[in-house]
Amino acid sequence: MKTLTPDLLPVKEKTAIAVGMFDGVHKGHLRLVESILDKPGAAPLIFTFNTKPAADRLIFTSEEKKEIFDFLGVKYYYEQNFGEAFAGLSPEAFVTRLLNDFGMTHLAAGFDFRFGKDAAGNTKLLAGYAGQYGFTLDALPKVTMDGGKVSSSVIRRLIERGDMAGAAGRMGRFYFIDGRIETGRRLGNILGFPTANIHTKKLLPKRGVYATIVKLPSGRRLRAVTNVGVKPTVQAEGAPNVETFILDFDGDIYGERIRVCFVDFIRAEKRFASLEKLKAQIAADSGNAANKLADLSVYNAYIM
Repeated sequence: MKTLTPDLLPVKEKTAIAVGMFDGVHKGHLRLVESILDKPGAAPLIFTFNTKPAADRLIFTSEEKKEIFDFLGVKYYYEQNFGEAFAGLSPEAFVTRLLNDFGMTHLAAGFDFRFGKDAAGNTKLLAGYAGQYGFTLDALPKVTMDGGKVSSSVIRRLIERGDMAGAAGRMGRFYFIDGRIETGRRLGNILGFPTANIHTKKLLPKRGVYATIVKLPSGRRLRAVTNVGVKPTVQAEGAPNVETFILDFDGDIYGERIRVCFVDFIRAEKRFASLEKLKAQIAADSGNAANKLADLSVYNAYIM
């Protein structure tokens, strides 16, 4: 997939464009991608924006979104700077920009997509422009699950509640956190459970312990148990982080980047009276995670 920048415009071929924020790249977004992948003679292009929730509320970073779209078969990716000049474009000026700079012949947007100055544009207006300018339009209906709309805001709430199955069901993949393994206090080694520590600015799941799957740079997938929080037994305060114990693995991967995929919540974070009690609980958590993840092959479709 090619990432477009302003100096690479205009695009020299016809395109089918899906437009939106795409945080979470959930099943509603996947419908938009499907709409642009099946248009003969038009290269699929994602047009998104750099206006995001607060940094610690991101479901996926720009780089992670790019990886997902590349995996799905998108050819072009463009991230629009949502500055004053762009925000001031009229709805028609926005559409003509897609036509002139991006070669648009087809546009896919959600049923509630708003665009242009003061969000004056909607799908009804888009339909009029489609007839006027000669492009095709898919204004796709909402996708629902469990009686509610599939949306990025719903997925964020599920992740914050520790409902990883609910989030995965709406995204079509497990929520994951990527990071480079940091050298910590090595307390895990002392306890007999050496852990990989990752700090991230992404949205963190509810504090507690999770059954997780770790994907190594080689692509190898391993069962793991992961704590999200501040380790209250051994420190009074601090920024929450992600600490993972990989089951049945004794390699040295400090400094490497790994992906931690959150499968299921095991228990809430708690403070233990002693390190021995903490050690016993880690052993119990590891056994719980091992049982939940006995057959990793059943999760293949949910791992990026």
